[in-house]
Amino acid sequence: MRLVERTPEVDLDRLLRGFVPPPRFRGATFASYRPDPRYPSQALAKERLRRWVKDRPQGLFRKRLPGPQGIYLDGGFGVGKTHLLVAAYLEAPGPKAFLTFEELTYTLGLLGLREGARRFGGLRYLFIDEFDLDDPGNAQMATHFLSLVMDQGVRVATTSNTPPGALGQGRFNADQFRHQIQGLARRFAVETIDGEDFRHREVGRLPRPLFPEELEEAFRQDPGPKTLDAFPALLAHLRSLHPIRYRFLLEGVRTVYLEGLEPIPDQNDALRFVYFVDVLYNLGLGLRASGSPLEALFPESYRFGPFAKKYGRALSRLAELLIPPHPGPCQDGGPGRA
Repeated sequence: MRLVERTPEVDLDRLLRGFVPPPRFRGATFASYRPDPRYPSQALAKERLRRWVKDRPQGLFRKRLPGPQGIYLDGGFGVGKTHLLVAAYLEAPGPKAFLTFEELTYTLGLLGLREGARRFGGLRYLFIDEFDLDDPGNAQMATHFLSLVMDQGVRVATTSNTPPGALGQGRFNADQFRHQIQGLARRFAVETIDGEDFRHREVGRLPRPLFPEELEEAFRQDPGPKTLDAFPALLAHLRSLHPIRYRFLLEGVRTVYLEGLEPIPDQNDALRFVYFVDVLYNLGLGLRASGSPLEALFPESYRFGPFAKKYGRALSRLAELLIPPHPGPCQDGGPGRA
């Protein structure tokens, strides 16, 4: 089976019903989140978010939930933001929804702002992972949407990534987030989560892809649902699909095999592959690959450019995906951090 032979369609109703945390994070609870004692902000963010979803209406005559109406989790990749966001979702009273920023903007493109606000306006809680601060147009559309649904009383929690060079300086992205959401900023409390990528992956010390014959043998021995594609062909196929379809592209697959990883010369292709890696990771699928070292995939101009945070997260997740999982009941990537 090859991914390049699949062209999935997206059913809107099915898409809307699927706004729940991804499979990798099914075990992501407040109890299973293990704060690093070296960074007190992790335990503090966990406790504040836990209290926030347990807030109850206050007031004698007109009962209202106490502030803040929104929470923004700010920090680098691998410090546990997605884990905490999922934990909050699991404890929040319904109706509620959990989706990525990419899924939100795609859905609003299909529905329009007003209809989107009508459909989401009946929720009590909305959780948005990876608010994209790099796309002002989409950020403006999402901000207008948030204004409409928060006016209806919806509580919102969201995450974003601080660039790797600014780890421990959460205010960098917090200020950018406040600027992007402008008039809504007063409704959000910023919870900065300091720390290191829990995977502890450094460029130059990443796991090596398999040799071609090793990949071929691994594919032959694998009894589960699997796909095998040449890396350049996969990039070309991803180019023909909206990223929202990547999740449906992988339906029924347990492990993806890629032949011939190589440097990606086009940044648009690189960003599509980054999103593909995110989907693979969130779905909890396996990845085996041959070819160039991981650090060669994205040129330095990418890794230290405007999208540095995305490439850093992708390399960290690729490193974890390429290491065969240990046998056992835990399939959510250890602590399930993002």
